[in-house]
Amino acid sequence: MSFQPRVPIPQGGASLMLAFQTKNKNILVIGENTIAASRVLSCLEADAKVYLVSNPTFMCSELQYRVDQNQVTLLTPEFNPVLLQRYQFELAFICQTSEENESIVKQLRQHAIPVNVSDHSELSDFFMTSTYRDQSLQIAVSTNGQASKLSSRIRRHITSSLPVNLGDAINRVGVLRKKVRASDPSSASGIRRMKWLAQICEYWSMERLAQLSDRDMEELLESYHHDEGYESLESAVSPTKTQLTSDKVTSLGSIVLVGSGTGDPDLLTMAAYKAIKNADLVLSDKIVPAEVVALVDCELKIARKFPGNADAAQEEFNEMALKAIKQGKNVVRLKQGDPYLFGRGGEEVLFFRKYGIVPRVIPGISSTVAAGLLAGIPLTHRGVASQFLVTTGTGARNSSAPLPTFDQHRTDVFLMAIHRLEALTKDLMMTQQYPADIPCAIVERASCKDQRVIWGSLSNIVQLLESCGGSRPPGLLIVGHAVNVLKHENKGLEGVASNLMTASGLSRDAVFNDDIKKEDGSNLLKLHDPECVY
Repeated sequence: MSFQPRVPIPQGGASLMLAFQTKNKNILVIGENTIAASRVLSCLEADAKVYLVSNPTFMCSELQYRVDQNQVTLLTPEFNPVLLQRYQFELAFICQTSEENESIVKQLRQHAIPVNVSDHSELSDFFMTSTYRDQSLQIAVSTNGQASKLSSRIRRHITSSLPVNLGDAINRVGVLRKKVRASDPSSASGIRRMKWLAQICEYWSMERLAQLSDRDMEELLESYHHDEGYESLESAVSPTKTQLTSDKVTSLGSIVLVGSGTGDPDLLTMAAYKAIKNADLVLSDKIVPAEVVALVDCELKIARKFPGNADAAQEEFNEMALKAIKQGKNVVRLKQGDPYLFGRGGEEVLFFRKYGIVPRVIPGISSTVAAGLLAGIPLTHRGVASQFLVTTGTGARNSSAPLPTFDQHRTDVFLMAIHRLEALTKDLMMTQQYPADIPCAIVERASCKDQRVIWGSLSNIVQLLESCGGSRPPGLLIVGHAVNVLKHENKGLEGVASNLMTASGLSRDAVFNDDIKKEDGSNLLKLHDPECVY
């Protein structure tokens, strides 16, 4: 039987939300009141050419000011159909209560001009939204003409939780996007550029994005052009600097390798929390979620680890840490998950040992065991899985890694596997004797508010992920019959949710974290490029 994609069921009654570009386009506003003035302001901020039909005798002061300052063009006191012959309008707003409104709407539509009539949704082709703006950022809330006053309250509720410097962050990322596109302009690189920039947007804090300097961008672009594929294990690099002499050891600082767990700050150990708070310098993995990074009070550096430059970034951090230790600073190397589980923690211990430094290592909750739990998947279960295996799905330079052979009584957890999921699943089925119908699940951003679980079989998990819009790192693949053990009876053979165990599919109905509230699937990221700018 051919694969049947997961196709969303359309729920009618919505409006098509667009960001309409009106620069130098003609827009008609009819009315004298403050609503008309508000529509004029919105159009001016969108760089439109505004034409006003309004009676100066009854015009509100704001409209009169716009006219006096030549910000708008005043046409006639009352609407005249001749205007539609003289000007080519893209949109029209009727902001008056008049028996003529229906006739005006009819004439506008005869000229294919979309129209909005204040307080008359039945006459309107589009609705105005309650809008928040911070430079290039615009957030719009619409109630589709049902409760326009309530939309303002909803907008305030949403925007009150936004981080500071968001507009600055967007502007700087916009500059970076243009730079990377100029440095790698081919259309074939579009997906690569998008995924690369998506990683930066996802893992860098808003504060750091807002402060991106030109030098930062040049360093990022350099890392982009050195993308050669992930390399999981490397021999320890011989130090290039002179060994520390014994008379300097007493003045050294310290280094702690801290496992930050899966991403939820509530899952940090007390030792990890104290180490972060007592640090003079924190060197953090790129993939550590912003909620954990926000705990840092001291100097912070984020790794420039993108696929392909992991080795260079690792060496850079080692040298940074060594320099800071020589200066007597307490350094924390903040690592996702557990430092010794595919975290290069052992390599770092060997590096510092060459200089007579013994790092302290603080364990963290690894997603290898926690992701399954948080998704509603027990890795072991009596009569189903008596063992579980953890391995990498990616070898040196993005190549295939040695893979296990299938065991029906085992649950397999594959880390660093989602970016080469298609090749991995083919290898498992074709060479390692994995059944095509063996259950599997992708767990992304475990313990975070936007946790997502995509489940199906080994034969269709690639198509399921594609139908959801692509991956959102970090993620891992779980394969085995244990995937179905706790799955709720209303969950089919395939689907997308935050948790498999609950009827609603929402994590808040199953987990301990009270901060996860009112999930409706909107946080299940779909990797896309709606503005076609990549």
